[in-house]
Amino acid sequence: MPANHVYNRYLMRAPWPALLFFPLFAPAAYGWGCDGHQMVALIARAHLSRKTSAAVDRLLAQYPIDPALKRYCQDPPADPMADAATWPDDIRTINKTSSWHFVDIPLPVTTTGGSLDAWCPPVGQSVDGKDRPGCVVNAIAYNLAILRNPGQSGAARADALRYVIHFVGDIHQPLHDSDNNDRGGNCTSMTFFDEQRPANLHSIWDTKILERQLAAKKTTRAAYAHALDVKFAALGRSLRNKKPDPAAWAWEGFALAKATTYGNLKPAIPLESPTSPTDCNAERDKVAALHIAISDQYFDEAAPKVDQQLVKAGNRLASLLNRTL
Repeated sequence: MPANHVYNRYLMRAPWPALLFFPLFAPAAYGWGCDGHQMVALIARAHLSRKTSAAVDRLLAQYPIDPALKRYCQDPPADPMADAATWPDDIRTINKTSSWHFVDIPLPVTTTGGSLDAWCPPVGQSVDGKDRPGCVVNAIAYNLAILRNPGQSGAARADALRYVIHFVGDIHQPLHDSDNNDRGGNCTSMTFFDEQRPANLHSIWDTKILERQLAAKKTTRAAYAHALDVKFAALGRSLRNKKPDPAAWAWEGFALAKATTYGNLKPAIPLESPTSPTDCNAERDKVAALHIAISDQYFDEAAPKVDQQLVKAGNRLASLLNRTL
C-alpha cells in the first residue's frame, strides 16, 4: 500500500483528556498521548511489508477492541493500527499492566548500557490485585512471544499486537526510561509558555510539545507523521536495517532524558536517587520552588528530539512487526 494513501486515510484528531484536565496528577504509565502514539503507528504502517500489513489488519479485525471499553482517545482513527496504539492505556488498570509501560532508570545512574534487571523485574501475574511485575523492555519481549506463537488464541495474539504497538511508542518517550524520584517527571510543577495552570514535565513531553507543533503548523496528525517520515527517510532506513534491541532503546531514551528532558531545564532540578514510596507532593513542591518556565529556548531544543523519537519508534516498530508476522 503506498505510504501517502496510508497517511491520507487518517485525518481525525482527538483530545487527551486524562492529561489535559489533570496535568499534575497524571500517572506515569501514559506516553505520547493520542497524537504521538497514533503517529508512531502511522509511520510504522508506511514501512510494513504488504504481507505484514495484511496480517496486522486481519488480526485486529477478527478480534476487535471491546466496543464497551471507555476510550481516552475519542473519534477512532480510520487506520486500525493507529486505533490499537492507544488501547493499552485504556486497559492498563483493568489488566493490572501499569508497570509494563516504563522502566525507571534513576537519573543519577552514570552507566550508559548493560543490564536493566535492577529496575525491570521478570514479567509475572498480578498478585492480590496489584500491578503485574515487569517493565516496558521485557513486556515487549513477552508480548512478541505471544504474537509469534500460533498456538495462542487469536484474541491473545491481537491483544499482544496492541501491546507491542503501544510499548514501542512508550519506550521512545524519554520519561518512560528515567526517573528522578518524581515518577518519571509526573511529580513536578512548572510553567509551559503562557498557560495559567502549572504543568508537569511528563505531560509536557507526552502531549504539550507535540500539540504546540501541530497547532503552529496548522496540520493534522497524519500529515505531520508523513512529513516526519519524509524528512527523516535516511534515518528510518538505517533503523529498519538494524536488529531490534529494546534494552538499547531504553538506554537511548535515558540518555536523552539526562541530556535534554531534564538537562535543559533552567534552573536545573537536582538529581535524586529513588525512594519508596515517592512523596509526590513533596517532590512537586521542590520543583515548584525553582520557578521553571518552559518557553522558546527549551522548546526549540526539545521539539526536534520529540520528532526524532517518533520517527525512531515508528521505524523500529515496522522492523519488529516485519520480522514477526
